[in-house]
Amino acid sequence: MMAEAGGKTRVVFNLTQATPYGISSNGKALTVTFKPAAAANTTASGVAVSTTAANNPATAMDRGQTIDFRRAEDGSGRLLIQTSGPNTPMKMRREGSNIIIDLPNTRVETGRFDVKDFATPVENVDVRPMGNGSRITLQTRNAGEHLAYQTDNRLIVEVKAVPQNQGAQNVGEKKFTGERLTLKFQDIQIRPLLQLIADFTGNNIVVSDDVKGSISLRLENVPWDQALDLILVTKGLSMRKNGNVMYVAPTADIVARDKAELEARQQTQQLAPLVTDIVQINYAKADDIYKLLEDTSKTRQGAGAGTEGKGASDSAQRFISDRGNITVDSRSNSLIITDTASALDRIRDLVKKLDKPVRQVLIETRIVIATDNFARQLGVRWGVTGTGTGQGNTYMASGNANATDTMVNNVASGVAPGIPALANRFNFNTPISGAPTGGLGLAILGSNVLLDLELSALQSEGSGEIVSSPKVITTNGHPALISQGTEIPYIATQTAGGVASNTVSFKKAVLSTEVTPQITPNNNIIMDINVKKDEPDYTNMLPGTTNPPINTREVKTKVEVKNGETVVLGGIYQFQNTNTVNK
Repeated sequence: MMAEAGGKTRVVFNLTQATPYGISSNGKALTVTFKPAAAANTTASGVAVSTTAANNPATAMDRGQTIDFRRAEDGSGRLLIQTSGPNTPMKMRREGSNIIIDLPNTRVETGRFDVKDFATPVENVDVRPMGNGSRITLQTRNAGEHLAYQTDNRLIVEVKAVPQNQGAQNVGEKKFTGERLTLKFQDIQIRPLLQLIADFTGNNIVVSDDVKGSISLRLENVPWDQALDLILVTKGLSMRKNGNVMYVAPTADIVARDKAELEARQQTQQLAPLVTDIVQINYAKADDIYKLLEDTSKTRQGAGAGTEGKGASDSAQRFISDRGNITVDSRSNSLIITDTASALDRIRDLVKKLDKPVRQVLIETRIVIATDNFARQLGVRWGVTGTGTGQGNTYMASGNANATDTMVNNVASGVAPGIPALANRFNFNTPISGAPTGGLGLAILGSNVLLDLELSALQSEGSGEIVSSPKVITTNGHPALISQGTEIPYIATQTAGGVASNTVSFKKAVLSTEVTPQITPNNNIIMDINVKKDEPDYTNMLPGTTNPPINTREVKTKVEVKNGETVVLGGIYQFQNTNTVNK
């Protein structure tokens, strides 16, 4: 790899291993000669040691370097390998779900490590010897991109997880989409490094004179924009891009430049002429639009009041500038605005988006009260009436004392006892309530005895249905209420100072529907609905009063329905079974 900047040229050779080299010049030609590496001796422990460069840490064989595994804040797995030098040879590739790292001249502690408990895409780390080096296999699951970079004597391999939602990006998270590249440099100047990245991406680059220094880095298989971001962050630099031109300078210079531009823009706004215009509001209320503009401008102004350098930005984002003024004409439903031309354009654009006709919703509710009655009754009445004499006495028997009294009076008058009235002749009298639908009567009259018997039966069935159907129409997002009924007066007696006084209060017994609709983007309707049906029950008034109880039926819920669809909100099923026996 070759790079030229500032009248200097840098040539980088990527070698598979450290080897001796020589440099010679002949006129304008420069020759670099690489000599074969010396043979390595193998010790009894199996660790190869170079015989010509044993004291050079860049070429000396690493003896059992340690590794570590950690979990990053974003959930990715990081494998940390300690090396003896900052430029350790390495090859990395992916085979299926495994990531294989070959370290030709680095011997790492062998073994198989289970790292599932770290909750990263890496499940196992398998380290095996390979020639004079080691091979590390990372067994992954749901792994995304992977990259490797080296800082001083530490080699870091990072494996990221596949995002659950490829289209989502957390606030403040950087997303890199550039073409991937590999950079391996030792103590390279920043300016030619930036030029290399610009050449790779095809972008133009302008570098400030204050950008200086050098950096050592090892980045493998990383997006170019991420590599650029790492370089800028490491050296305290920032970048601004305009088209395909990148401007790189120290962060402090970039901040000072942005601040100067904002202050100049704010000063331009302060000197801009004021224009007066009338904005007609067609569907909304001018007062509502005015309050929205005022509240939005005050909120932005208050948020930026305590932050240095934010004034120009806030002024650009606020709808009303510091010099602007708005007056509401309620008669014509208009806004009279005095402000700069740019502020007027912002306000007109906002009004155009907000001042639209609001859709309406017609809600019809039906309250159905169904009753089903069934009754069955069986009645019996029987009695025995008779007279008799013996031992000079007269005996009489019948249904009650009224019957026997009538018979005694007749005998005392010298006439026959006679037959009492039917109602007084029954010894057992349990008739049905109401008119019977079927019956049987039997009377047996003997010489001195009369037997009366009556059987009656009743079976009734009844069903009823009461339907109430209130309707109401309202605009989207606005509550609506419709009610119909009566107010029942209640008299209460209060005693104060020994004097009683009556006060009258009223309680409502109404049929009402209260609903707030919300139209969704797919034309469904979400409703907060409250349906109530109250009615007085005059059949169950308290004794001695004219105050009836109020039967209440109410349902309050929130539902989503399709346009034109009917939904059942709820219901109450009440069953009452009564069995009465009179003996």
